[in-house]
Amino acid sequence: MPYHYKCPSKINLFLNVLNKRPDGYHSIQSIFQLINLYDSLKLSLRNDDKVTIKCNKKELESDNIIFDAIDLFKKKHGPKKIGLDIILKKNIPLGSGLGGGSSNAASTLLALNDIFEKNISMSRLLKLALSIGSDVPFFIRNKNAWVEGRGEVITEIFLKPHWFVIIFSKQKISTKKMYDLLNIHSDPDIYDYDDFISGALCNVFENITFRRYPDIKKSFDLLSEYGQPRMSGTGGSIFLPLNSENDALEVLSKLPPGQNAKIVKSL
Repeated sequence: MPYHYKCPSKINLFLNVLNKRPDGYHSIQSIFQLINLYDSLKLSLRNDDKVTIKCNKKELESDNIIFDAIDLFKKKHGPKKIGLDIILKKNIPLGSGLGGGSSNAASTLLALNDIFEKNISMSRLLKLALSIGSDVPFFIRNKNAWVEGRGEVITEIFLKPHWFVIIFSKQKISTKKMYDLLNIHSDPDIYDYDDFISGALCNVFENITFRRYPDIKKSFDLLSEYGQPRMSGTGGSIFLPLNSENDALEVLSKLPPGQNAKIVKSL
């Protein structure tokens, strides 16, 4: 019997970087907003210990964070042999700043916990998730949140429903490269929820990404004609929040032809 999972994506309503940590990661502040753009994951048990992935993005059949999640789960919680045929349908663009890979990894951990009836506690699942990637714990919790630390300090928050027009870049942005280019101040600004409500916060990577990828800046400028857009993550996707689907449809209809644009809704 196959097991089916939906892997949601997220946008960063703002993103601030405080410092580089001794472990090589960065301390951040951000709000992660879930949106209804999903990858789909189907897992079927095999009788051996082989794991195969079939995907509409062929490069992900051999190099995939899902393998890391399975290896870690097996090492920490068993069983010693895990055989799976996995079908992954990618709808979340690669390198888009929407957390698709992290969401896939989180869904894999949750699936393995269910399939093998391990009853692993939430706290232990979150610890496993953090070992795989900084955004993975957020997708384990799967709730809109204020996120701090390197991604492990997660505070659930209420966010008003919105529709978003997103323009996806054709560029695949390297998160590591963008962090390497970031100039971190010795005395960084530290924000709170009131700063977010006031509309004063942005994404610290916007200027860096816009300089390196003019097409992403062009998408930002296009959406700026209709409101205050933002970039998600270290780049790739520019989104504009709107109050209704009709508003979103109107903006989408006014964009020039050839834009890789889509309407999504908050979760």
